[in-house]
Amino acid sequence: HASRSTNHEFSGRLNKHDDHFSTLMTRDQTATFGRRALRVAGSGLLVAGVVALGLLGWQWRANVTVDRVAVTGAQHAPPDTLRRLARVGRGTAMRAVAPMLVADRVARHPWVKEATAETQWMQGALTIAVTERTPAALAVDAQGRPAYYLDRSGHAMPLPDSAGYDVPLVRGLEAEAPWTQPDTAQTPSSLRRVLRALPEAGVADLVAEIEMQPDDAIQLTTTPIGPHDALPVHLGSGNVSRKLRTLRAFARQVLASSPDEPIERIDLRFDGQVVTRTRPLDG
Repeated sequence: HASRSTNHEFSGRLNKHDDHFSTLMTRDQTATFGRRALRVAGSGLLVAGVVALGLLGWQWRANVTVDRVAVTGAQHAPPDTLRRLARVGRGTAMRAVAPMLVADRVARHPWVKEATAETQWMQGALTIAVTERTPAALAVDAQGRPAYYLDRSGHAMPLPDSAGYDVPLVRGLEAEAPWTQPDTAQTPSSLRRVLRALPEAGVADLVAEIEMQPDDAIQLTTTPIGPHDALPVHLGSGNVSRKLRTLRAFARQVLASSPDEPIERIDLRFDGQVVTRTRPLDG
């Protein structure tokens, strides 16, 4: 009998332990289910919030318009002219503005070398930044009147309203510059080589005029050097930069001194040589 009592008590304790374990399991399952439900509800609210914000953002972007078009970097190209070239007016939907297309339109102005465009949604603004060309020479007509400027690449720019530039004169070109192809240099290749080489060779202040010959050959005219007046220089073809460096060295070593016979012409058509023609001193 004692053995049976012990077994009954042990069985009772096991049953109680099982009931307690089952109760704990039920509580854990309920708590786990509750946490999962909260996470799902939270995720649903988060997704709904993101969707709502996205819809509000889309609606806001759809209603944003351009209130102003700002132009920076323009000195000679009139800002109003650049705005007309951009073809983006006040009230234009910001989402309809293509910055690269706007920049390409603005870069068609003869004075504009480069252009970038940026939309500023929060300010309702379109900002256009331009870099203008730098004059390297001034083309004049047959009467010597200023016609247009040229940059180092041979692009022509109309005369600005502001003060002029101290650059060499170019003679022998057409008086009317072609503006129909702004991305293309219309000047002869021989002239473009000279314009690029002048600052590289350090003779920009030594050359006063550049004259185009009928065969596209180049003749320069120097500024007065030492006892010499302005001198014609037959440049010829070949390595233009080397020829101009030779001219610079010749000017420093020879023209700056007082020769026995004044020099009246310089010929650089032969590479590595300076051929001069002198005139006798008045006796």
